[in-house]
Amino acid sequence: MGRFRRRKYFIDKKYQTKYILLTVILLLVYTLLFALIIFIPYMVPLGSDLPLPEQTAAARTLLTLHANVWKPLGIVIVIMGVLSIFISHRVAGPVYRIKKDLDSVIAGDLSTCIRLRRGDDLQELADKFNQMIGDMRLLVATLKRDHDALSRQIDDLEQQIRTKQMTEDSGRAMIERFNESRRSIAAVLERFEVKDGA
Repeated sequence: MGRFRRRKYFIDKKYQTKYILLTVILLLVYTLLFALIIFIPYMVPLGSDLPLPEQTAAARTLLTLHANVWKPLGIVIVIMGVLSIFISHRVAGPVYRIKKDLDSVIAGDLSTCIRLRRGDDLQELADKFNQMIGDMRLLVATLKRDHDALSRQIDDLEQQIRTKQMTEDSGRAMIERFNESRRSIAAVLERFEVKDGA
């Protein structure tokens, strides 16, 4: 899976559009601040009582800046906007994959394993989810094993009661098997303790 490339760069349109808009807005704010820092020192003399040659020099500098600054700043904004698509893609792809795989787990498919492409972000998060899914598999397998054991023991108990074969020794042996299953379930459940208020 690591050597395949995603062909779609808009995987999660809502997330990526939000990220791109945020990037463009930040760039526009940066551009506005940058323009204010560059242009204001030359605009102030135009509205002051400075001699005409100084005002003319400030006006020429202002016109030169105006002619030379806006186009490169616009190009930077466009380049950064396009780059934000690629950057957001590195996060949106893994987030999309993790969401889909977690939907499978929620639907009851514990054979799911989250696999991301090599170089994708959120590898550590995917590993933690895979560990959690593995723990859930172990929990379900333990509960199923103990459920089956308890079912057999209950059937055996019912059989002994029906045939009136229940003795104190067989009853104590059965109680011990019940307790063994209970301890096994308790050991698994102890690991997944639910806190009050959760």
